[in-house]
Amino acid sequence: MTSTSSKPIRLGIIGLGLITQSQHMPNLLASLRDRFTIAHVCDVSAELAAAIGADTGARHTTDFGAVIADPDVDAVLICTPGAHSTVARQALDAGKHVFAEKPYSYDPEIAARDAAFAAENGLVLQVGYMKMYEPAIALAREAFDAIGPLHLVRMTVLHPSDERQTDDLAIKRFSDVSADAIEAARAENQAEVSAAISGQAGLDPVLFRNVLHGSVCHQTSVLRALFPDDATRLVSAHQDAPGSARSEPPKMQILGAIENGPDWVISWNWLTNFPDYQEWVEIYGDKGSLRIDFPPPYRKGELARLTITTSAPDNAVAVETIAPKGPSAFSRELKGFAAAIAGGEPVLSDGAGAGRDAALLRDIAALLG
Repeated sequence: MTSTSSKPIRLGIIGLGLITQSQHMPNLLASLRDRFTIAHVCDVSAELAAAIGADTGARHTTDFGAVIADPDVDAVLICTPGAHSTVARQALDAGKHVFAEKPYSYDPEIAARDAAFAAENGLVLQVGYMKMYEPAIALAREAFDAIGPLHLVRMTVLHPSDERQTDDLAIKRFSDVSADAIEAARAENQAEVSAAISGQAGLDPVLFRNVLHGSVCHQTSVLRALFPDDATRLVSAHQDAPGSARSEPPKMQILGAIENGPDWVISWNWLTNFPDYQEWVEIYGDKGSLRIDFPPPYRKGELARLTITTSAPDNAVAVETIAPKGPSAFSRELKGFAAAIAGGEPVLSDGAGAGRDAALLRDIAALLG
């Protein structure tokens, strides 16, 4: 069902909250206007749906099924809270291309199943791991030989409270959603989490859902982007305190290895009042190192920077910093979605990869538990 038409892709958006308003809509209405037109928007809040509908000139509804059934919608962008596989699969069954924000599914088997279905039916299924679209990652891969052989990949996250990151964003919010509807959505999400970890005693469902699938999945996706064809195994994982003794998200140190490649470490640290979100990746080899510094998630107009440090035979040290220019990673991932639909270009952050991440995250949760 790949299109060769040069007309903009008619997009339905399901879920109109923080990520839609802060990142996707500004890009769709500006730099991506030639690739997409917003045809239909949906949110459980009728007032929010109406407000975004007025802003975009799109039809609006509280029923996501109406967006999926709309013959004037070619593809759907799913940005609802929690996992997205249930809505995404209904869209795929209806013949729509799907871009779903992370997490796609807490269950790796479901992600693999839907990825196979999309491929068999000529549909695009992309998952919103924007960091995979940072130019610095591709540039780092090109520099592996200059610093190799590789021995260690160290990924560090310093994560302040969500409020410190988003309080200055102008996000439309309304209070017209009933308590019953909110509770029903919460119960459905908890049921999805329980099904994904059933049979594995000791897993902390809140850690699994909120921290691993809410944030650490970005680090596992970056690891995939750096080593897309290599198997990853988990060695050990440690957190500062178990859920029963914790009043806030943990500090976690996770160790693994790339098959026939370097060891990797994820150091994920919740620091409630830390001044700003920080994230970087260091890659160490025999002849030098690479460092990728990522911008904070909601910082507009910034791309990750790459620093290459190498040593010469005379022991001289050369340091080069590359600061790519151009559209943000959020814009690039939607541009990639359009290219996959219109021209069959491969998707970096596909459903199969999301399944690989889900399997690794479940293994991490088991060790932490």
